[in-house]
Amino acid sequence: MIKEAMDSLNLFSGGTWIDCTVGDGGHSKQILQNTAPDGFLIGFDRDGNALDIAEQRLKDYRGRFKLIQDSYANINRQVSELSTGKIDGILFDLGFSSRQIEGLGYGFSFMNAEKLDMRFDQSKGVSALDIVNEYAVDELTRVIKDYGEERAAKRIAQGIIDARPLYTTKDLADVVKKCVYSKGLSRHPATKTFQALRIEVNDELGNLEDGLQKSVFLMRPRARISLITYHSLEDKIVKSFFKNRAEFCHCPKELPICVCEDNTDLKIVNKKVIKPSKEEIMMNRRSRSAKMRIAEKKNPNHEGGYSER
Repeated sequence: MIKEAMDSLNLFSGGTWIDCTVGDGGHSKQILQNTAPDGFLIGFDRDGNALDIAEQRLKDYRGRFKLIQDSYANINRQVSELSTGKIDGILFDLGFSSRQIEGLGYGFSFMNAEKLDMRFDQSKGVSALDIVNEYAVDELTRVIKDYGEERAAKRIAQGIIDARPLYTTKDLADVVKKCVYSKGLSRHPATKTFQALRIEVNDELGNLEDGLQKSVFLMRPRARISLITYHSLEDKIVKSFFKNRAEFCHCPKELPICVCEDNTDLKIVNKKVIKPSKEEIMMNRRSRSAKMRIAEKKNPNHEGGYSER
């Protein structure tokens, strides 16, 4: 959804922009192209390998970007240290690349027998290996049920406990396969369990909530924040956050400005979620679950209030 993402940000020449999920640099490159000649990009990613690839991809724009290996949950501290002032637009693409899924070393895929890891930043934090072999059955059930939305969570958790120790992605996938009734499933029976563990390992939902809160504070009036989600847990957080920050004021329409002391600071740009085109889905089946939501920072008209209606 590159075109939709660029359109959502209202890009213009100059300004300061943030790509919270740089990945291999595809969106970042488009932002830099569309904000030439002097737009500046700040990019975040926890995957150091991804940032190395992005650095090379963006080499023609050196001097106009800064890539940071950190979670976007720390966006406020990192941006403050750069002293860039307020931000003109922020993009979150919450998917991860084919390189990460298919490449060896991350432990995201159940198609290869590799070490259970699942950390985007493999230099810190607990891994899937730790969780699978150390969590109690109730903890494992919670993770698989809440983050994988897996009906067989308790059965899978007990199966993992009984099969310990588990060392590889194949070990885990084989255990899950025995615990899930797979007849009629259109995807691998371990898909939901692997998603749940990845979310737990990287605290993806907690970081998303933190990142959203801190991002809005950094935005200048009329700046856009655009998010692309890929499963219902992410989308629910984004939808709820936008709604809570963008409740409409209750002033009569005849009034030129808001006087009801409405303290909301966002307005929702697309009330109907944006999805990829049929053509994009045909070219990239992984995009079929993508949903884009966009909001814009309101213009303050007085302390505690906002003039956009």
